[in-house]
Amino acid sequence: MIRNRSFNYAIKLVLCGAIVFCGAQVLLAQSAAEIWKDTAAGLTWAGKDNGVDVNQGQAKEYCTALRTGGFSDWRLPTIDELENLYDRNSKKSYRVKGTITLSDSCVPSSSLNPSGEVWNFCFSYGGRTLTRASGHGSGGRALCVRKSE
Repeated sequence: MIRNRSFNYAIKLVLCGAIVFCGAQVLLAQSAAEIWKDTAAGLTWAGKDNGVDVNQGQAKEYCTALRTGGFSDWRLPTIDELENLYDRNSKKSYRVKGTITLSDSCVPSSSLNPSGEVWNFCFSYGGRTLTRASGHGSGGRALCVRKSE
């Protein structure tokens, strides 16, 4: 009888360990889908934008508050970082590298021109545009970035 209990206990431990391991694998897969790593640039990108039009201030707030892929140190990218993310050979309607999904073509950056206007990058044609930094109007969808580890 004691042997039988020990055996049952051992089986339960193995099964619990397998469940924990499988659960961790699912979480890792979910985290991987939430981000895309640009190893050449040393940056990690959120896997998708915020889904609604925002101005630069709102985009900064969104990125600062973002908690995805197991990270909490997200920020709004510079215009050069966004431009480097453009892939003219992509078959997607918004020509962005990797597995990133955009719900609109233009993304505001953290960069300003000398007049204080916000630089945005449009992934439909690969060009820069400007919007007022005053908070009026929208610059596009927020896409967040962080330095890779």
